Amino acid sequence: MISIHYSNGQVLHGIVLALGDRLIRVAVRDADDAMELRLVNQVWVTEDCEIVKLEFAELDTRVPSEHADPQESLFQFEAQRASLQRVM
Repeated sequence: MISIHYSNGQVLHGIVLALGDRLIRVAVRDADDAMELRLVNQVWVTEDCEIVKLEFAELDTRVPSEHADPQESLFQFEAQRASLQRVM
């Protein structure tokens, strides 16, 4: 997950589709097309030339229940990861 913070206070949430040296493509909720952000002079800029700040969310892969079977949770995690690989 990524949060895109505009100077006017607007925040968009999305998923990173591609991450390059100076380019990020993001799928933003309720948008028809992916958004491209470019790194220009050490700041991230939208396609409309607006300066934004990016915040990357950390994924929490811990088991939510302390009574869960560790082997079962490992199997579920591996199954989720495999399905993500097929989508890509």
